[in-house]
Amino acid sequence: MAALGYAGGLYATEKPAAAGIATTPDHYRQLIDGFGFSEAFHAARTIRLLEEKDQNNLLNLMFSPNGGMGYSILRNEIGDGPEGAGKTDGTVASIEPKSAEFNWTGDEDQIWLMNEAKKRGCARFMSSAWSPPAWMKSNGDSYAGELKPAMYQQYADYLATYVLEYKKRYDLDIYAISPANEPNFTPTQKYASCRWTGGQMAKFLRQNLIPTFEAKGVSAKIVINEHEHWSDDMINEILADPVCDKAIQIAAAHAYAPTSAPYVSISARTGRFSTALDKKKAIWETEVSAGDANITNMNDGVYWARVVHTHMIEDDVSAWLYWWGAATTTSRSSLIAIDVPNKKYQLSKRFFTIGHFSRFIRPGFHRVDASPTPAPNTYFSAYIDPTGKRLVCVAINDDAVERPLTIQCGGFNATTCTAVRTSNTETHAKLPTIAATNGQIEVTTTPLSVTTFIIT
Repeated sequence: MAALGYAGGLYATEKPAAAGIATTPDHYRQLIDGFGFSEAFHAARTIRLLEEKDQNNLLNLMFSPNGGMGYSILRNEIGDGPEGAGKTDGTVASIEPKSAEFNWTGDEDQIWLMNEAKKRGCARFMSSAWSPPAWMKSNGDSYAGELKPAMYQQYADYLATYVLEYKKRYDLDIYAISPANEPNFTPTQKYASCRWTGGQMAKFLRQNLIPTFEAKGVSAKIVINEHEHWSDDMINEILADPVCDKAIQIAAAHAYAPTSAPYVSISARTGRFSTALDKKKAIWETEVSAGDANITNMNDGVYWARVVHTHMIEDDVSAWLYWWGAATTTSRSSLIAIDVPNKKYQLSKRFFTIGHFSRFIRPGFHRVDASPTPAPNTYFSAYIDPTGKRLVCVAINDDAVERPLTIQCGGFNATTCTAVRTSNTETHAKLPTIAATNGQIEVTTTPLSVTTFIIT
């Protein structure tokens, strides 16, 4: 057997398990829109404070698929507060702090980062509103409260203006826009938020936002509804409205768990949005992290890779985003921790294990049917590129022993396989090329590892 090799560790004695793949069109599943993260609340500023060489290296590592992790979606915060540029926390300034009084300063850091990401191949920008401007709300504050019904049209115009002006002023195309971040959540501290019910959002979309976008030629896709937890209750209520059902393309939620224990059950973060899927909506997971003390090791990396795997395989998720990409934090809230005073950054294994998906599974790929658990504590998924000439598989070994696998490529005309692996001792290490024999490839996954196989 042509194994990928492993220096040291425990060895399994079982025969290779079959990791079967079906690649004919009737086995195509969800279209992949991408993988990403946010730099909201001035987190983008922390990258700008690095030395130029480190800044450039980090940007390449984050966004470039050639040597970097190729994260392909960047989620932004639509301003709602008074804060301007130059901060490393707090909300972004609103583009309309008073009725009909527009402000185009204060978002320089996110705009800079979008342009830097764009240079490196990330061209899908999602923007979420934590709150409408304070003057539109029931309590006159960007914290808590609700949008006044009398302001529904003004808020629709506000969101349309944001999209149109970012294109006109900065040549930035907003791919998707979410009118409400976590509409079910009222924080205990002063933090931008706005309460919505599903019925309120459906009315706003039907009567105001959808017709306004149509009238003004706004092409950004509308995202609903970014619930704090992985729940589709409000999504289902909104999609019950026929106008919303026809216009909405993306149903989204966050995957926060009710506790901050280091490794919350994956089932607490996942689940199938059957109604939205039946209605042919793309499902996006748009924010998740953990607030406990930072863990940068491979156990954490494998945990998050398994969360991605479960969302992809069981829930047919099309886009998957972590919370912050890089930020000044000592928790698991970001993939990369930036030490601003010392102008240094610390990478985590989760940044790289999620990168096993983002780097190689590009927007436009389709997931295809494959054996999800071909061996004990082994998780396997497969994706095909738009040309049908490249097959990408991700294998997660969450065990203390090697797991030999036979990748059976189905109808795919496999000739060679290259592999990249992250383990306790490796980070996206390129492994020897393996030849396919009769459409099969013999591999071995090492203990506690994530491996991507690129088959052509």
